[in-house]
Amino acid sequence: MGSPAAQAAAESQASTAYAFAPDAEAVEGAASSADAPKLEAGGTYTDQLERGETLHYAVDLDEGSSAYLTTVVVPRLGSEISASDGVEVELLTTDNETCSDADRSFGTGSNAPPRPITVWAGRVVAQGADCQRAGTYVYTVTRVDGTDRAEWPIELRFAQEPRLSQLPESAPPVDSWETEQPAPPGGEAVRVPGGTGFNDAQPIGEGVWRDDLEAGTTRAYRVPLDWGQQLALTLDLGNAADVDEYSMAYGHVRAELYNPAAGRIGDPISENYYGEQLSIEALTAGVHYGNRFEDTDGVDEMAFAGWYYLLVTLSPDVADITDEPVGATLRLSVLGDAQPGPSYASDPVEAGFGVTEAMVSQAAKGQTDEEVAAERASDDKRLRGYVSVGVGLVLALCLGAWYLVGRRRALAAAGPAPWG
Repeated sequence: MGSPAAQAAAESQASTAYAFAPDAEAVEGAASSADAPKLEAGGTYTDQLERGETLHYAVDLDEGSSAYLTTVVVPRLGSEISASDGVEVELLTTDNETCSDADRSFGTGSNAPPRPITVWAGRVVAQGADCQRAGTYVYTVTRVDGTDRAEWPIELRFAQEPRLSQLPESAPPVDSWETEQPAPPGGEAVRVPGGTGFNDAQPIGEGVWRDDLEAGTTRAYRVPLDWGQQLALTLDLGNAADVDEYSMAYGHVRAELYNPAAGRIGDPISENYYGEQLSIEALTAGVHYGNRFEDTDGVDEMAFAGWYYLLVTLSPDVADITDEPVGATLRLSVLGDAQPGPSYASDPVEAGFGVTEAMVSQAAKGQTDEEVAAERASDDKRLRGYVSVGVGLVLALCLGAWYLVGRRRALAAAGPAPWG
């Protein structure tokens, strides 16, 4: 049967559109910090959060690594979400001193779809900052009272950034980045199916990508950004073919950007959708380690190299405009060449921070992780076939040489031929 937490996790997966991490561990947060279950760095966990409830979790932090704890809230399908529904998180010392805290609400009124939202807290390593000592800390998640009475599935993500072997350079001035939205790329769009969230987000890179959005759903994409790079995004929504020209109905499209720790970047971009084509744009700051020390919304979150996420949501009331999916075109430009990053003491990519050539190639091709794995398996099979053929040829040559040597020896032992 499994533990109650595991059973609840299975029910959550079946009752939401969000794909939870396949390796996520079911956990039960405690009402008291004395009973808080331990979360491990690099781990992903699932739990349930009731209305007005506060859950406690324990984490061990060293003295040199920055740590980020993100809660992904995923209301069940059909939930009645209001603007006041939301969560608060806090990272505390065992002496009840606050290291950091944050809150997030759905904030889109009574027509808010049950989309994933995230809120994060953490400890950034910096000279003179709070909470720099190694030891056990407490992470709390509190559900703010709202209209929805149903239990919410949540996903907990604990990312730990490797310590630095030497101090990095300070962040460049904000106005040193590109501030003008570039012309979006043209050309033929490549069709891709967006994912449901952070665990199955569709990889995409520079270029033009095409998807279809249904009312009341969220589609997720991810783009690799290296140190020094910026993302320029244009989202084009097509017109609804069956719209009633006399209808007063309208819905909303909402685009949100997230960093590799699943922390939201700046404010979301939201526009009304009346069934007519529209376009929205976004331009990020450049990725730099020093951005984390900036006090500018939309800049301090651009502090890591790695996968950056785009979540696009179409509100449920778009169904009053059209019964058909709405065509969406994503036009992406990555500005700037990759720059050398900070000197980490260990591999940041293993911790979820960093970009590899394989990631860039995967995004450029629009390949899912499953497609990459299948391609790699096919290449390995082909390589094994080549090796087998090569080994067979070598064996055949060796046998041929052995036969010829043996033949010559036999002729020499027999003496000259009688007709010679």
